[in-house]
Parts: sequence; C-alpha cells; structure tokens
Amino acid sequence: MSHKKDQRILKSEKAIIEAGISTLLANPSAGMSEIAEMAGVGRATLYRHFESREALVRKLAIVCNEEIDDAIKPYEHLKGRALIEAIIDVTVPMANRFRFLVSLWSLVEEDEVIRHINKQVQRDLYMLIEQAKKAGEIDKGLPTAWVVAFFDSTLDAAWILENDDISTKDVAELVKKSFFRGCGNDR
Repeated sequence: MSHKKDQRILKSEKAIIEAGISTLLANPSAGMSEIAEMAGVGRATLYRHFESREALVRKLAIVCNEEIDDAIKPYEHLKGRALIEAIIDVTVPMANRFRFLVSLWSLVEEDEVIRHINKQVQRDLYMLIEQAKKAGEIDKGLPTAWVVAFFDSTLDAAWILENDDISTKDVAELVKKSFFRGCGNDR
C-alpha cells in the first residue's frame, strides 16, 4: 500500500470520526448514511472502516477517551489542586467529546474496553481527590465518592454552558470556583 493511499485512509477515518461525533451528538439515532454524508464519504467507505454502527460508536468512545487522556498527560506531574485545576482547564473546551460520551453511554457501557477505561478514570480521580484531601486542599470530612460525583456534576454543568454566551475560560473558572468552594477549603 502506498503512502498516499495510507494518508487517504487516515484522512477518511478522521473525517468519519469527526462526523460521527457531531452527527450522533446532534441526533443519537442517526444512521450510517447520515454519518457518511456528513463525513463526505460514501457508505461503502464508511463500512470499510467500521462494519457496523455499534463498531463506529465504540471507536468514537475510545477516541474521545484517548483525546481526553492525551490532553491531560502534560499535567500529570502536578498534584492535588493544581492537577484538578489543570484537568478542568483542558477538559472544559472538550465539551463535545463529553456530551457525546454521555449521550451514547448506554450503547457502549457494556463494552469491556470502555468499562475498563471508565473504571481507570474513576480510580484515578478517586486517588487524586484522596491526594488533595491529604494535602488539605479538599475537605477531609466529605466522603471521596461524594467529591468525585460533585466534580463530575460540576463538569457536566460546564459542558452544558460551554456553548452559551460564556467564554470557555470563564466557564472553567466557574467550575474551579464552584468545586473548591463546595468541596475544598475555600469556604
């Protein structure tokens, strides 16, 4: 296979992934034809990449998780509050990825790979909150499970507002303020 053909395949797969996310986010019951049209590829090309809608949704969920993971990686050297704030700063602009995952979660939640990724994310967040509690940055009297759920809910609110008239930077600041005033020692 030539390099030019490899590039074409990668380009069409990237277009399918972006079209899949935006199309399914707008209409979770959208079919493969709509996704192919939005991606600017034929149905045959779409099916060469993904044999079924379920396979496409699974791949989209994995890609979204990988993108989020890649965005956070440069900040992994941080600890406690600093890392929590960095996670907020990098994930708020990725609202469409999170909204996509939430809107189609029921289609992928039984997938073993997706479940493993989700469990790892929850474990990492749980450990981060425990670390911040030990450092005195999170109220030690709050159950960690509550703080993790509050963090998730605060980010959910951010992703809802992200497309409103509030800038992404301001939304991230509101999340930090709300989270640390609610769970931190900023009260």
